[in-house]
Amino acid sequence: MAVCATVVGGCSRTIGGIPTTADTVPTTTVAGLPVTDGPSGPKPGVPDATIPVENTDGGEMDTLAANAVADIQTYWKQAFPTAFGKKFTPVKRFVSYDSTAPGMQLCGQSTSGAVNAFYCPLDDSVSWDRARLLPKLDNSFGPMAVVTVLAHEMGHAVQQRANDGTEGVPTIVLEQKADCFTGAFFRHVAEGAAKHFRISTGPGLNKAMGVLNYIRDTPGKTGFTGENAHGSSFDRISAFQHGFDDGPRRCAEMTTESIKRRTTQFRFWKDSQETDLPINRDSATAVERSLREVFGDTGAAPPEITTSRSPCGGGETTSPASYCPETNTVSLDVPALRRVAQPPSTDKRNSGYGDFAAYAQVASRYALSVQKAAGLPLDGKAAGLRTACLVGSWSGLLVEDPIGQRNPVGKLRIAPGDIDEGTAALLGDDSLIAADVDGDQVPAGFARVEAFRVGFQQGMSPCTTKYGK
Repeated sequence: MAVCATVVGGCSRTIGGIPTTADTVPTTTVAGLPVTDGPSGPKPGVPDATIPVENTDGGEMDTLAANAVADIQTYWKQAFPTAFGKKFTPVKRFVSYDSTAPGMQLCGQSTSGAVNAFYCPLDDSVSWDRARLLPKLDNSFGPMAVVTVLAHEMGHAVQQRANDGTEGVPTIVLEQKADCFTGAFFRHVAEGAAKHFRISTGPGLNKAMGVLNYIRDTPGKTGFTGENAHGSSFDRISAFQHGFDDGPRRCAEMTTESIKRRTTQFRFWKDSQETDLPINRDSATAVERSLREVFGDTGAAPPEITTSRSPCGGGETTSPASYCPETNTVSLDVPALRRVAQPPSTDKRNSGYGDFAAYAQVASRYALSVQKAAGLPLDGKAAGLRTACLVGSWSGLLVEDPIGQRNPVGKLRIAPGDIDEGTAALLGDDSLIAADVDGDQVPAGFARVEAFRVGFQQGMSPCTTKYGK
C-alpha cells in the first residue's frame, strides 16, 4: 500500500445507501454444496489406476500422479461432451521425470533442473517432475496440491480438444481457463464422484486454493500480456471459483476482455508503487481517511479509530483490531498488527501476510460500523461475509489500474501484490477480514474469498443483497 501525493480526479462510484433483500446466499454452503471439514486426499482402499506412465519409478509420487490424471481424464470423458458437444479424446502420453537426474528430452527441452509440470501440444503429453516438484507440493499443502497442478495441465489438453483458439490470445487468458477447468474438476471431487480422491469444502478447498496462491506470478513483475503470465493469486483463485461454481462452459466463455476487466495482473508503472505502509499512527490516519472517503455516502457515522485497547461493555475483544458497537470505536493492537504486516516467510514465528492484510483487518472492523448503521446484525456467518464483501469494495476503489481503467478514490492506493496478501489472509484461520464482531469467520475459505471478490469487482451494493440478515 502507498499514499499518493495528489488526489486522482474523475472518480466514479454509485453507493447511495445500503439496500437489503431476502434473496441472499446461504452461509452454510459452498456453491450449493454443504460446508464440510472431513478428510481430503486419496480415498483409502481404492486400487491404484493402471494408466500407462512413461519413465515412472513406481514410487509414491508417481502413483499419486497416475491416480490424479486417471480421475481427471475420467471426469473430462463425462463432462466434455456436454460442455463442448463432442467426444473427449484421451491424452496420448503421460511422462514422469527426475529433474535432479541427467535430462531427457520432453517437448523439445531437457528436463534437467526443470522443476515443473506441463502439457505439451506437440505430442499431446502431460509430464511432471517426481523428484522435486511433486514432493514439495505434497509436503507444503498435502496430496491434493499435486492433483491441483495436474488438473491445471490437463486443462490445457481440454483447450486443445475444444479447438479453443490460441493465436494472438494472451497467455494469461489460456492459463486462467486452465485454472477454471481445475475448479470444475474439483467440484466433481467435492461431490464425491472421483474414484481415487475426496476433498472437504472447508479446509480441503482452502488448501487447493492456497496452491494457486503459492504458484502465482511475482506481483508487479509480469504484465497482463507477458509471455509467461499465469495471473496473480486473486486472478487464479477467481478463475478456479468460476469453474467450481458454474462448470466448464463458464471457463470456455472467458475472453481477453472479460479477464482484463477483473485482472489485478499489471506491471508496476512507477517506482514508488509497491511501498509498504508502516504500522504507525500516521498510516492508520491515512487508512481511516480512505475508509471515510469510500463509505461516506452510506450515511453511516464514521467510527473513531484509536490505538488504546479498552474493554467494550463485556463484549468480545478481537485482535489485531476490535470494534465496539456501544461507542462506535475501532481499537487497534499495534504490536499484533505489525506481526500481521510482516511479509510471508518460511519461518512461521516471524511470518505474516503483508501490510495490506493488516490494514484490511482494520477496514473489516470499520465495515462493522457501516452494517450497524444499516440496522444489520453484527454477529453470525452472514455478518462475516458482508464484512469481507465491504472490505473488498473498499479495496476495489483503491486500485490505480491502467488495464481495467478503474477510477480510484482518495489518496490511498493498493498495488499488485496487495490483493494477493488479502487473499492469503482470507484463506488462513486467523484473519478478521471475513469475521463477525466476535472474530468468528465462516469456516470455508472459498466463501470468504468469494465474498471479498464480489465486493472488489461489483462494489458495495451486492454486499447486503447477497449477504443479508
